[in-house]
Amino acid sequence: MRAIICSLIFAVTLISCGGYTAGTIQKSEKGFLKFTGNTEAIMISVDDGTRFPYDIKTDLYEVKPGRHTIRVYRNNQIIVDRTIVVDNQTTFEIEVP
Repeated sequence: MRAIICSLIFAVTLISCGGYTAGTIQKSEKGFLKFTGNTEAIMISVDDGTRFPYDIKTDLYEVKPGRHTIRVYRNNQIIVDRTIVVDNQTTFEIEVP
């Protein structure tokens, strides 16, 4: 009888030491730009920043969610001038003529 009581107390203690944890996992806030179409020899500018050449190896360009001004240049002439809104964890595709 004493062994049963000790086993019962041990089991209750073991069960009560467990706990309940709750939490949320939030993905970091970022969106992506993807350039399609005739992407040969283009330069890209995001929010009037420094121009950078399009890299065929880079499929997606990371940006923060929100409003952005995208300009695409070829031979120092603007061929795309758009203001876009990028949502969190989404990819915005920009067609280059």
